[in-house]
Order: sequence, then structure tokens, then C-alpha cells
Amino acid sequence: MSPTNNGVSLEEVHDSYQNAYIFLTSAYWAASTIENKDRIHGVMDVVFDLLTDLNRETLVADSDDFTALASELQSANAELTSLKNQIAQLIAAVKVATEVASAIDLAIALAAKYFK
Repeated sequence: MSPTNNGVSLEEVHDSYQNAYIFLTSAYWAASTIENKDRIHGVMDVVFDLLTDLNRETLVADSDDFTALASELQSANAELTSLKNQIAQLIAAVKVATEVASAIDLAIALAAKYFK
């Protein structure tokens, strides 16, 4: 297990975004229009890039990379929050919409604790 920051490990942060990505994939397939699929896929791309950066093992707290990643997380979280607020309108499957919203909330909460 990786070291923790404010009681949260970088691995937990990564896993929460990975979980959000998995649920976003489900939302993509549940979306009924190409426009909605495109909106979801755009956010999936942002999360994928974030996961790539979270996979780097050289991330050290208070380093330039850490600061850059924290900034990237803020931007990604803004897009995730926006999508979360629209998800019920983008897909008809209530269960999938709820799972996506919950996964996004958890990822954002863990990242906020770790990158505080």
C-alpha cells in the first residue's frame, strides 16, 4: 500500500477514479444519442489521462509533479461534477446514472483529502 496523505493513499485515489471510469463506460453504452455518448466519452478521456498520471510511481508530495497533478485534478473534477449534474438527462437508466454519480462523488472526495 502506498503512503497516505491525510489518511488517503494515492492508490485509493487512483482506484476511485478507475471505478468512476468503469461506470462512465457503462453510462456511455446506456446513452441514447450520439451527442450524449460524445459528452460522456469526452469526460472518459479526461479521466483516462488522469489515471495515466496517477500511475506514475515517482509522485512525491509537494513536488512540482504533485502540484501539477493537483491542478489537473481540479480541472478534471470540474468536468466530472458538470457531467454528474447532467447524467440523469444524458441516460435513461436510473441505476447507471446513480452509480456514475456515486463513483464521481467518491473520487472527488478522496482526491480532495489526498491533495489537500
